[in-house]
Amino acid sequence: MNWRERIYCGDLKPSHIGTDVLLMGWVDAIRDHGNVLFIHLRDIRGIVQIVFSDKDKEVYDKAILLREEFVVEVRGRVALREKGTENPNLDTGTIEVFADQLKILSRSKPLPFKISEKAMVFGEGIQDISEKVDEDLRLQYRYLDLRRPSMQDKFIQRYRILNCIREYLEQHHFFEVETPFLTKSTPEGARDYLVPSRIHQGRFYALPQSPQLFKQILMIGGMDRYFQIARCFRDEDLRPNRQPEFTQLDLEASFIDEEFIYEIIEELVARIFNLGGITLARPFLRMTYKMAMDSYGTDRPDLRFDMAFKEMTDIVKDTEYAIFRDTIKKGGLIKGFKVNDREGILSKNILQNEYSMKILPSFGAKGMTWMRLDEGRLQSNIVQFFSSNEQKRIMERFGTADGDVLMMVADLSSDSVNMILDRLRLHVANRLGLIPKDSFFPLWVTDFPLFELKDGTLSSQHHPFTMPDRTDFDPENIQELLSLKSRAYDLVINGEELGGGSIRIHDMEVQRKIFKALGLSPEEAEAKFGFFLKALE
Repeated sequence: MNWRERIYCGDLKPSHIGTDVLLMGWVDAIRDHGNVLFIHLRDIRGIVQIVFSDKDKEVYDKAILLREEFVVEVRGRVALREKGTENPNLDTGTIEVFADQLKILSRSKPLPFKISEKAMVFGEGIQDISEKVDEDLRLQYRYLDLRRPSMQDKFIQRYRILNCIREYLEQHHFFEVETPFLTKSTPEGARDYLVPSRIHQGRFYALPQSPQLFKQILMIGGMDRYFQIARCFRDEDLRPNRQPEFTQLDLEASFIDEEFIYEIIEELVARIFNLGGITLARPFLRMTYKMAMDSYGTDRPDLRFDMAFKEMTDIVKDTEYAIFRDTIKKGGLIKGFKVNDREGILSKNILQNEYSMKILPSFGAKGMTWMRLDEGRLQSNIVQFFSSNEQKRIMERFGTADGDVLMMVADLSSDSVNMILDRLRLHVANRLGLIPKDSFFPLWVTDFPLFELKDGTLSSQHHPFTMPDRTDFDPENIQELLSLKSRAYDLVINGEELGGGSIRIHDMEVQRKIFKALGLSPEEAEAKFGFFLKALE
């Protein structure tokens, strides 16, 4: 095997025509024309067509023994394909290699599923085996699944993204530092993975949920700007966007404010998306936590489509519609959103029997009130309970036009209303095809509450090292603590939290006040974070 002579299949170009080449790879597909055998040879860089003719009987007799996923070494001469036989689905589709030597390096048993994909089988049309093969089978034969170009492309894209990150951050004077894996357990958002110590019997290391304290110590140590492609471990239940082990870009900088973070991260994210040919509009939109919750019911709104919430409690507080009136009298609220349904997909039957009677109860609501604007008038089975003035104000509040549907929920809790409407908004948007699949809408969500109450206990909404918007607070005044905003920010794209961070506390007295507010005695704070507090001194 002369690896020095090897050329990758995907690197062959028309400029190689007339030259002899050495190729190594996997047999991707085979087509037998009797006296001529064609195979697609695949490696990490691409696919090229190899031609075996029975005029060279020795090589041809070997070639007819080939099966999919045999590993072979081929020598041959590059030639231009005959007109009309080109394959536009291949980057090498205008050329082919006429083989004069063939060596079978490894044979393959029959495959549990087909690996060839992406119309690379002689122009027969796009294929995606991932949609046809059971995931458990793919995982059982992961080594075969990873041979598919679409899977390998993901690794290659990840590698290019990491290169882009490192290059960009180096230009902005960040240093890459690796922090320890085996460390002390500190209170964070999830449970720790514990590793027993062999030397210290009965004691455990914790795998890091993030390098939070280490990077803050680096800043105290004068490193100025740090980053790490950090491995993180969180012992929590699997969710679509959560897994126990993951990699994140982690960074920290000294002598900066939020604007520095917005500027540097927006440029970095834009560069990463550019690798995929996607241009992001800049600057990114900014939205406060309160605005996000009031208008979309979530702190990670998907802004590829509108359907923002409007509260109408003030309009219908005296209405004859009992559900609204009674809810408001008990201190509740009425909220809803407008749907553009010009095509009339949301019929009365769907709105009443499907959404109001089935879907909304599954979201935790008792039901839903709906109205449709038709020829300038609101239509519904309950519209007669609203005065003409109330109807007019409702239409003005939502900015309705003919074909619009209003979907409204009443509840005693604003949190419940927001949660229900958030789920309903996404459900309706998906049903009506209102979410553009190939667009990306980034935004910053800012001004989060510093604290929140969970089961009557005060806790940090982000983490206890986040700087509050003001430092002259009373750590024993619960109402004042709940009014504090954090200097924290999340980056959200298409309804998914891409990342988040905050300005850190750099003053030991402020840090002690935060610990006190969280119910940590000086002794507990010293036991858990003494090394960090000492560094702040």
